[in-house]
Amino acid sequence: MRNQITTELIRLMAPQLRGLEVSEERAAQLAKEVARVNDAARAAAADNGFNDEPSRYAVMLAALKSRAPGIC
Repeated sequence: MRNQITTELIRLMAPQLRGLEVSEERAAQLAKEVARVNDAARAAAADNGFNDEPSRYAVMLAALKSRAPGIC
């Protein structure tokens, strides 16, 4: 079952994880962005085998970043 990244979740987690208060509007934007990154990471992890070289994951993250401009 896929966990939903919601505006409410972002507003609850931002102060706990980053010490930030986030507006409703910004939380909605972040929820979409976090969900997109989370979905990409899950899809990539599904392709990563137990015996794969650990550095492959870092290479895959770099490749995802180059295909998704605007993500740090």
